[in-house]
Amino acid sequence: MRCIRFPEVEADPSVDTVARGVSLYRQESCDAIIGFGGGSPIDCAKGIAASIGEGLPIESFVGTGRVFSAPVPPLVAIPTTAGTGTEVTNAAVFTLLDEGGTRRKKGTSGITLFPRAAIVDPELQMSMPPSLTAATGMDALTHAVEAYVSRMHTPMSDTFCLESIRLIGRSLRTACRHGEDVEARSDMALAAMYAGVALSQASLGMVHGFAHAAGAMANLPHGLANAILLPYVMESLISDAGTRLAAIGDALTGRHDCSPADSVEAIRELNDAIGIPRSLSEAGVDSTLFEPMLADALGYRRRKASPRDFTDDELREVFARAFSGR
Repeated sequence: MRCIRFPEVEADPSVDTVARGVSLYRQESCDAIIGFGGGSPIDCAKGIAASIGEGLPIESFVGTGRVFSAPVPPLVAIPTTAGTGTEVTNAAVFTLLDEGGTRRKKGTSGITLFPRAAIVDPELQMSMPPSLTAATGMDALTHAVEAYVSRMHTPMSDTFCLESIRLIGRSLRTACRHGEDVEARSDMALAAMYAGVALSQASLGMVHGFAHAAGAMANLPHGLANAILLPYVMESLISDAGTRLAAIGDALTGRHDCSPADSVEAIRELNDAIGIPRSLSEAGVDSTLFEPMLADALGYRRRKASPRDFTDDELREVFARAFSGR
C-alpha cells in the first residue's frame, strides 16, 4: 500500500490548506484519507474528503448553510490528542478570510463528515505536554458541558455528557501531572470521544461562539479559549439551567450536593490546578480585539442552542467579564 503524506496542516486549518490537500489527493490518485493528529489535521482531512466528494471547495459549505450530499472517500480518524472528539463527530471547523480580510473560524457539519472509522489509542496521546493536555482536556469538558445544557440535548447525549465529565474530573489533573499514566490517558481519550458523540446530537453554545472568535483573531488555542470562557458562560446560565449545572458539578467532583454556583467554582478550581489563566487578558489577548471578537461571536450559528435567550447586551457583559477576569 502506498501512502502520501500531507504534513503541512496548521492549527485551525485554513480553506487554502484544504484546497492544497485536495490537489495532492487528485495528483497522486489517492482513494482514501487518514486523518492523524489533533483536531486540526482530522478536520482538514474531513474538509479534503468533503471537497473531493462534492467536487466543490470547502468554502462553498463553511458558514453558508449549504448541505453536504455526495459520498466522500473512505476517511479514517486517528486522534493523538484527547480534546475535540472530531474523530466521532459530524462537524469540522476551518479558518477563512472575510471580505474585509479578517480571519474567521467557521464550523460546518453534515452526515458525510463522520469518519468511516476511528482508532482511539491512548498510547498515541501520552507524549502530549502538560499545557496541551490541559487545553485539550478542557476542550472535551466544554463539549460535554455545553451539550448537556443545550436545548437540543437528548437522554442519550446526556448519558455521554455525564460520563465524559466524570472521567475528566477523575483523570485530567493526573494526565497533566503524570503524562505516562495509562489509566488517566485512557480516561481522557474516552472522555473526549464521548463528548464528541454528545455534541453531534445536542450541539454547543456560546462558549464556542466566543472561543472561535478568540482563536481566529487572537490566535488563542481553541481548548485554552474554551477553558477560560467556560466558567463565565456557566455562571450566566445559573437562572436558566441550574439543575443541569448542579448535575455537572456532581459528576465532575464525585459529590451529590453541588449547587450551580459550586459547579462553576469546581470548573475554576480545575482550571487553576492545571495552569489555565483566569481571563482572556491574562492569556495575552489584546483589549483592542474586544469589539471585533464580540461582533463575530454574536453571529455564532449555534447561539440558539443555549438554554438562555441571550440578548446582545447580555453577551457583551459575559464577554467583558471573561476578558477582564471580573
